[in-house]
Amino acid sequence: MRLIPLLPLLSLLSLLAAPLAAAGDLKLPPPKTSGGKPVLNAIADRASAPGNNFPSGEISLDELSVVLWAGSGLNRPTRWTVPFGMGVEPYVRIYVAGQDGVHLYSWADHSLKRVLAEDIRARINRQPFSRVVPYILIFVSDRTSLVKNGRAREVWSKWTHAAAGAMTQQIYLAADSIGIGARYVESMDVDLLRKSLAIPADEEPICVMPIGKR
Repeated sequence: MRLIPLLPLLSLLSLLAAPLAAAGDLKLPPPKTSGGKPVLNAIADRASAPGNNFPSGEISLDELSVVLWAGSGLNRPTRWTVPFGMGVEPYVRIYVAGQDGVHLYSWADHSLKRVLAEDIRARINRQPFSRVVPYILIFVSDRTSLVKNGRAREVWSKWTHAAAGAMTQQIYLAADSIGIGARYVESMDVDLLRKSLAIPADEEPICVMPIGKR
């Protein structure tokens, strides 16, 4: 019987275990929900990462888990870390763009669902740091829960933008607490995002948020 050399085998296993591997969906590790900076210290230190020297260190799955949980994860059986009007389900989706493609964050089971195998980070906007950061978070309105609960079309934009504001601010605080730099960016290639992520015409890409380890 022919034996497989140990080193090539270990290399293969490390590739298979890489974050956001090409296999597709990924269950995130449970988020760390205690520790870090005291909240007032985090607020005092809260700042956008500098565009001309953006942190680009790799972010572990444990750290990504914390950031996404802070954005809209469950912190009670049927409620979320961010308040949503009328207590309905989150009406802003978070996509995670990385080197292995784009995944959609599922708050329901704290996982990432693959939606695109292509790396589009460098084309999301013209900012130079988009080419070096490990992840770019993309916030897109999701009106399904608003429609399901009978909310009128005229409130959609107001509610989704307010929610995205709360989500990104919580990500700022959580990211700073674990040594991750973040930056709210409104400029983006909307046509690229609509086509790549199959965003319906009546839904809206709101903003993007590059993140990188300091």
